[in-house]
Amino acid sequence: MWWGIPVGVRLSPPAQLQSSPTSKCRCTVEHQRTQVADCEHEVRIQLTFAEVAPAIEEAYERAREDITIEGFRKGKAPRELIKQRYGDKIEADALEKLGQRLVRELAHQQQWTLLGEPQLIDLQRSSDTVGFTFRLFTLPELNIDLSSITLRKPIRDIRDEEVEAQLEQLRLRYGSIQEDVDEVTDYYHEVTLHFQPVDPDSGMPLVGSEAEEITVALYEPDILPELRQQLLHARREDNFLHTFSGAELGQPEQAPQTYRVTVRSIRRLQLAELTPEFVQNISRGRLHSVEELRSSIRQELQRRWERHVQSLLRSQLETELARRHPFTPPKPIVHSIIKDLIQALQRGELQVPPEYLRQGESGIYRFLAELADFYARISILELVLLRSYPVQLEPEELQELAQSLGLS
Repeated sequence: MWWGIPVGVRLSPPAQLQSSPTSKCRCTVEHQRTQVADCEHEVRIQLTFAEVAPAIEEAYERAREDITIEGFRKGKAPRELIKQRYGDKIEADALEKLGQRLVRELAHQQQWTLLGEPQLIDLQRSSDTVGFTFRLFTLPELNIDLSSITLRKPIRDIRDEEVEAQLEQLRLRYGSIQEDVDEVTDYYHEVTLHFQPVDPDSGMPLVGSEAEEITVALYEPDILPELRQQLLHARREDNFLHTFSGAELGQPEQAPQTYRVTVRSIRRLQLAELTPEFVQNISRGRLHSVEELRSSIRQELQRRWERHVQSLLRSQLETELARRHPFTPPKPIVHSIIKDLIQALQRGELQVPPEYLRQGESGIYRFLAELADFYARISILELVLLRSYPVQLEPEELQELAQSLGLS
């Protein structure tokens, strides 16, 4: 989500959020609210038994319709028998639901923004009264003034060389492999190589080792530079020794391995020709000339750059807001985010920095906890901004924000 606030534009100061550590309101439900932490409050509600009796009576009636007791038709069992067998659970559930409804109404009346469901932490009953104590997580009391924050916006122009590089990639993608040739004259070739593990000193094959053949596309950017260079001007059946590090073999802990590399076959890649027909084909008729294609590529590169800049500006804003407004986010939200981060870690979508990895499991958990705390604070600060500034969000952006807080 991007706030859409232009850099250098001053905004009027936001209205301060209305909240207090302990408060009472002139509303239907008398209550007492006590602040426990930055976002955590306990709310005590006390009702007379006469006020809760209708909710209990309604719960018994609903239970009576569903409960079957031997000797009675469904829905016809006597209330006293139902109370004797199931009364404690029926009344406890009824009181908790009543309390949940009352505390939500109270939050609406007092304009508290709840972060998650209220948690019943205590229920006291006597012959005359019923007392509920709920734990609420709400927005912290913050006065955020964006007009005092300065962001650095990088500016650059899309160069002709970048456009031509993209054109080159298109020509590569839609190119065709030609018949075998005798020599690698440039990097627009595919080469089939025979890799035989050998002793690095003698060059003799290792006993028990297995050779393999791999086809290498020299025009791919992820080809190892040294191997790529060795293959330039190579001819069929040429061979040379090449040593791969463990990291290059995908096994960082493994010792380096030397191979005798033999060139088995060479095929040249014929780049696609830049013609109007080619442009119409790859654009499905949307573009008609090479210049239109260049213009389209430039516009797409500009859009990518603008998205990158928005990401940078948002990161700057988030970091500055988190620095200026420290607070402790609700533990349930942090724990929910940690679970999501663990899943991202398992899927390979999140990398733990080396300084945390060196500390083992405790370091990994500390990294996840710190990151979850930051994400939780940023998500809550976004909600504070939504209350403080007239920002409109698309439905998918609201859904994303709710998911980040574990509210969906």
